[in-house]
Amino acid sequence: MVIFGDYHTHTLYSGGPFNVKHATGTILENAMSAKEKGLKQIAITEHGFSHKLYGVKRKNIDKMRQEIEEAKQKTGIDILLGVEANFISSEGDVDLTEEDIKKLDFIIVGFHNFARAKNIKEFFKFRLPNMLNLHRKKDVRRNTLAIMKAMDKYPIDLISHPGAHMPIDFETVGKHAVKTNTHLELNGKRICYKKEDVKKLLSLGVKFMANSDAHSAKRVGEVNKGINFAVKYDIPYESIANLEQFPKFKNYKGN
Repeated sequence: MVIFGDYHTHTLYSGGPFNVKHATGTILENAMSAKEKGLKQIAITEHGFSHKLYGVKRKNIDKMRQEIEEAKQKTGIDILLGVEANFISSEGDVDLTEEDIKKLDFIIVGFHNFARAKNIKEFFKFRLPNMLNLHRKKDVRRNTLAIMKAMDKYPIDLISHPGAHMPIDFETVGKHAVKTNTHLELNGKRICYKKEDVKKLLSLGVKFMANSDAHSAKRVGEVNKGINFAVKYDIPYESIANLEQFPKFKNYKGN
């Protein structure tokens, strides 16, 4: 049982307007760590542009691409340039432009508390209820629709830590994930599925992806939490898209 790739890793580029860092290590160090652990592929997925504390700066994207090409040559690891974008509205908007998407190989989207809302209306309607961790039926319904709309609007490859800070109807999201060929994550830090959620998702044919969510080079490839969860809840290995295989991505032409 071998994980081919880790598609959720951060580096020093996860920093905001005050140069606040909550990830350590460089792109090269992440790649070197991946090589040491026998991985074949990784994605660098810094926090999205609207994250007020840890968001990657648009001006650094071209520089990151150059560093990725250099790290590929030095390590032999295939490296995707990605971003962990943020949901910013109940209409499924995320903090990516068409020009951003053209520069990326891989797109993750998740909910993060410190991301800016699209506007003040969406702050009170969408972001604030989730920041307050409300789980009312209308919150779940609104969030579920937001994710479905996002999957229709953007070439999203992966929903990061589904349900974390943003309660959803997993079955409804799962149906749309299958329809749009979007993976759901088995995150290395937080997994919100319950046993009954897993059964429903598997019955729908949902594909999972086990990632580290590494914020340091030494944690790249550390996907034990996701794999242990899969074993506990009888998720078949073939339902984990990066286990003994390479996932198929919407923007990446390398596989």
